[in-house]
Amino acid sequence: MPTQEKVNTIDVLKDRFEKSNSYIIADHTGINVADLTVLRRDLKKADAEFRIAKNTLLKIAAKETGHDQINEYFVGPTSMVFGFGDASVPAKILYEFAKKTDIPKVKAYVLENQLYTIEEFKRIAQLPGREQVLATLLGAVEGPIVKFINMLEGTTREFIGLVDALAEKKENE
Repeated sequence: MPTQEKVNTIDVLKDRFEKSNSYIIADHTGINVADLTVLRRDLKKADAEFRIAKNTLLKIAAKETGHDQINEYFVGPTSMVFGFGDASVPAKILYEFAKKTDIPKVKAYVLENQLYTIEEFKRIAQLPGREQVLATLLGAVEGPIVKFINMLEGTTREFIGLVDALAEKKENE
C-alpha cells in the first residue's frame, strides 16, 4: 500500500505532465545546493519547474498520463524540468547551465509529446527565443514599409520645394 506522501507526489507529477508543453529528463548527479537554487530560480522566472522524484513514481505518473514512451529514461538519479510557457526557454536555460557546470546531463527532451534526441535538444536550445524571432520578423516587415514612407516623404518634400521655387520665380517675374 503506497503512503499518502507517494500518492501526493504522483498526483503532482501527473498534474505537471498534463499541464506542461515540454519536459526534460535529466541526471542531476553532482549538482550542489547553490547551483540547484540558481537553476530553480532561473527556471521559475521562465515559467518552468525543476523537480526531483523517484523513478518508480515518475514511471507511474508518466504511464497514467499517457507518457509511458519515456519510461526507459527513468534510470539512476532523475530530475524533471517541466516547461509551461515558451517551450524553448527551459531548454535554453538548462543547456546554458549545463555548458557551464556539466550538470545536469540531459537524458531526453519531449516537446509537444514528441520525443527528441540529445542532439536535437541541443539544436533547439541554441535557436533564438520567441521574442527574438518576433523582433526579427517585425523588423523584416517594418523595414520596407518605413523605407517606402520615407521615400514618399522625400518625394513630397521635393515636390513642395519645387512648387515653392516655381511660385517664387513667378513672383519675381
